[in-house]
Amino acid sequence: MAIIRGRQMGLDMPTLAKQFKTSKSVIWATLNTPNRYKATGRPLKTSSGDERITVRMRKKNPRLTSTDINSELKDQSGVQVSVQGHCQQTSAPRWTLQKAPSKKANDSGEEPFSSTEVGKGSWALDTSAVEYVDKRYDPKYQVPTVKHGGSNVMMWGCFHATGVGSLIRITGTMESYQYKNIMGKEILPSGRFQIGRRWLFQQDNNPEHSSHFVKDWFAQRRVNVMTWPSQSPDLNPFEHLWEVLGIRLKNKTAKNCTEKFKQLKEEWTKIPLQTMTNLIESM
Repeated sequence: MAIIRGRQMGLDMPTLAKQFKTSKSVIWATLNTPNRYKATGRPLKTSSGDERITVRMRKKNPRLTSTDINSELKDQSGVQVSVQGHCQQTSAPRWTLQKAPSKKANDSGEEPFSSTEVGKGSWALDTSAVEYVDKRYDPKYQVPTVKHGGSNVMMWGCFHATGVGSLIRITGTMESYQYKNIMGKEILPSGRFQIGRRWLFQQDNNPEHSSHFVKDWFAQRRVNVMTWPSQSPDLNPFEHLWEVLGIRLKNKTAKNCTEKFKQLKEEWTKIPLQTMTNLIESM
């Protein structure tokens, strides 16, 4: 305490009483019974090591939310605290991720980087370059933004009741000849070796799927294709699988389309088997 430190520096009790604006009896009691007054309030649940861990995590990755830090701290130390209040006590800065200022030519049409477009049987991800604001040049302090008309990650994928098949990146616009090539390289081997001789193939009525060229190709190879009623998106289990994949990547960011597709392929193989089984059984 300050009174004890003052006494150790050689100040007498009258001087200390005058300095702290209290009586000499209080000074005497403080000097002779330093542990008389206990700290009030609820004791801290965290140690100094926990405080350093919290500050270090926030500095290393400013994108972490208080919930993320709380979960990590609980796994490491077994304590659960209010991270926001904890950071105020430790004077840890509360960084706010900044968006790059948009240019006049691109003021309209901006979307979040993690937005997805689900349509025509493909899953698209808008991406663009990352711009940094003046105050923070480190990418970890930036929120990547998407400019209108950016490039897309178009994909084709397949799955069955016992697992996922291939996930292929589509370059340009899918057309009948490209679709036929994918069927020959992916669907026929997957159907015969993973399911067996008797299997049913399902697809929607997109133009590249329902063209005479593709229908003739299926007929020549005796592929049993499920009849698809028009205007029936509720019959497409793939819409739900794309949604599952999008949720698994919602907290991941990428600098470009190549990096994003790599993340997509990694998560694609990690989708639980029960997810595919439930989707097939729902039909």
